[in-house]
Amino acid sequence: MEVEEEEQIHGISELPDELLIRILIFLPVEEIARAKLVSKAWKNLSEFSFVPPLTFEQHRHCNGTISSFLDSIDSSLKLHYQKGLSLSRIRLCLDLDLIGSSRSQIDSWIDATLERKVEQLDLCFLSDSIINYYSLPARVFAAGTITILCLEGFRFEISGNIDLPALRKFCLRHSRCDEQSVPKLISSCQLIQDLEISCCKPWQKIHVPELARTIRDLRLEECRLTICGDTNIDLPALRKLSLGNIRCDEEGIRKLISRLHVSGLVNLQRLTVVCCYALQFIEIDAPTLQYLDYRYGGRRCDLVLTCCEFLRELILYDRFVTEDLLQNLLSRLPNLERLEINDVLLKRIEISHRQLKRLDLTLITVPILVKIDMPNLWSFTYDGHRMPFVSAISSLNTSSLQELGLCFFNYKVCSHFFVLQLKEFFGKMRHQKDMKLHLHIRSKLELITPTKLRHQYIIDRILWMCHPHILSISRGTNARFLKVIYKKFMNKEQHPKCCTACQVKCWRHYLEEVQIDCDESMSKIERIIAMS
Repeated sequence: MEVEEEEQIHGISELPDELLIRILIFLPVEEIARAKLVSKAWKNLSEFSFVPPLTFEQHRHCNGTISSFLDSIDSSLKLHYQKGLSLSRIRLCLDLDLIGSSRSQIDSWIDATLERKVEQLDLCFLSDSIINYYSLPARVFAAGTITILCLEGFRFEISGNIDLPALRKFCLRHSRCDEQSVPKLISSCQLIQDLEISCCKPWQKIHVPELARTIRDLRLEECRLTICGDTNIDLPALRKLSLGNIRCDEEGIRKLISRLHVSGLVNLQRLTVVCCYALQFIEIDAPTLQYLDYRYGGRRCDLVLTCCEFLRELILYDRFVTEDLLQNLLSRLPNLERLEINDVLLKRIEISHRQLKRLDLTLITVPILVKIDMPNLWSFTYDGHRMPFVSAISSLNTSSLQELGLCFFNYKVCSHFFVLQLKEFFGKMRHQKDMKLHLHIRSKLELITPTKLRHQYIIDRILWMCHPHILSISRGTNARFLKVIYKKFMNKEQHPKCCTACQVKCWRHYLEEVQIDCDESMSKIERIIAMS
């Protein structure tokens, strides 16, 4: 038995160096250093046999001038050339409006990466003017080692032949294109597994039947699909599909998509449909689907799910969702674990489900009734008016609840009556030891001022009810309120006198830690305390 365990422990050390390098190259520098300390095989690898990806992002180069930033790129690439280092991945993000006449340098950098047989090339070139858009050299489209090519902010035009036999992922975002280049690249690279075309002008025409049958992840935004009849995506290897503001060309006529059929995709796991304003009917037949996100339709849309019993997450951001549609979906999804409803105009919301563990509810109007029956609910987030929440908490089963997030639209919810309702709600959760509470009230009023002590009373009562061990205060909270909380915690006594008459200590003596996630707020507190 000891021999078998020893063989398993040392098994990774017996891997060939080439495979070890492949593993390490996906780790950040800090993790690489740690890994080389725990494995003799990894420690013996040459310092220059693997190199983490080079990343140059101009918006993060806060110290120094633009010329110093450009020089740092030059020196890094020269070091790779002099040391004979491999360059598998590089990301370059530049603002072309600032670098001016330095475009010849960009050409030389791309040449250097191609000479080092780059595999993953990620280029993001920002510009407010179309005139400044950068065009890739033709030799990039004949680089036999490139497996991932991500481009943003380009003038995408291909005049010569395309020879990218290793290309597996192609992303093109916010670029100016002609009508031939994108279809030409797609038809020339039939081994692509990940394809994204987003927000390119003019809208790119994607001929669905010509897409590679190997595609696993497809994201199309502001594109035109060439189809015949109802929109049907037929890609057997597809696992993730995202469609945003899609139009179609049917028999030469450009029009908005009104019907979408997703079927025959035996491997589809994630589907996102966003801003397809003309959709009136969506039919999904995907037995392996686990995630569905439907957002911002322009009209009422019938959503029909068949053979989707393994769906785990459902997100609906659409004011045209009806009560019947919601009930019909829930009845067909026995394994649903997460439900997110946002921006709906429902008058009644009744949710009854045995498996649901997470519910996120955002209401822009005041429904007559909100009733929740979810015995396995683990996380509940509510964003909206007070009145629907009152009806929701009366029916809510809190036996499994571990995380609660509350966000109310205005300060008027903070009445004494509402505090009593919250007290009743927290009383149902006394058995919960490690529950997290996130409370936010959208109000421009100061929380701690002599004329508005009601807010201080509200906060104090809520903290008395739930006795938090850790209080996290987010960015944007009033600095004087932070000062009060901070001083109460820092000045607490081991044997408190403020609550000696009570059997239960006050909330500040239960606190183990106060976290403030913004240095700016912390500096304000220190200045206020110094002046007091």
